[in-house]
Amino acid sequence: MMQEYKKSPRPSWARWHLLALTLTLLAWVCPCPAEPAVLRIVAPTSQSMPMLRMAEQRPVAGLLKDLGEVFARQLGLSPVFLPLPSKRAALAVESGAADLLCYAKPEWLEADVLWTQLFLSGTGIIAAGPDSPAVSQLQDLRDEPLGTVLGYRYPAIDQVLARPIAREDVADAETNLRRLALGRVRYAVTDRAALAHYVKSHPTSNLREVLEVEPYRLGCALSPAKADLLQPLNRVIDRMRVDGTLEKLLNRYR
Repeated sequence: MMQEYKKSPRPSWARWHLLALTLTLLAWVCPCPAEPAVLRIVAPTSQSMPMLRMAEQRPVAGLLKDLGEVFARQLGLSPVFLPLPSKRAALAVESGAADLLCYAKPEWLEADVLWTQLFLSGTGIIAAGPDSPAVSQLQDLRDEPLGTVLGYRYPAIDQVLARPIAREDVADAETNLRRLALGRVRYAVTDRAALAHYVKSHPTSNLREVLEVEPYRLGCALSPAKADLLQPLNRVIDRMRVDGTLEKLLNRYR
């Protein structure tokens, strides 16, 4: 007669060990979806409309938001916006903590970064308050404190004056114009588009442009860690120019 042997119950620790091993093997072979690839775009907290409007640390409107979303979509990536002050933006792109910073040019950033083609334009100006006297040249402002934005560089003005300007720094471009309207300063350095948007939103401010400082061509700074995106990004910009997407975005904020 054959003796029947009953299997003794497997110890609980052994069952857990076997389960853990099985789950590990499944993880190796499971075709589970990977984390979505992202494009980390700097949202400069120093900017204001028409470039950017923030709410609860998120961009909710503006050309930089729209551009970032189009770039990410065309590259097959998900946009992630990183709110950063201007003084930290360049370092974040250089170090790889962020991937992209747009509406900039090399003279403004002291950073080792890559650059897209220049595809945007702007004009730096001097804006005057309601009661500020007219000026005919930058040298007239040699001893005048100027409204400026913290972290912004103004090399064209410094060069003409042969010395750094007397700065009255504030956190962002809109505050700069608001202080000008309130008479806290008589003149401010700003962008023509920013002044036009502010005057349109505040028609009684009576701010005006008194001097053009410089027209400039602008592009996007790209992290060296994302060098493989440079040519695809330039191709996206070319397509946007040809198919009218870029012009539509610009017209939205004119």
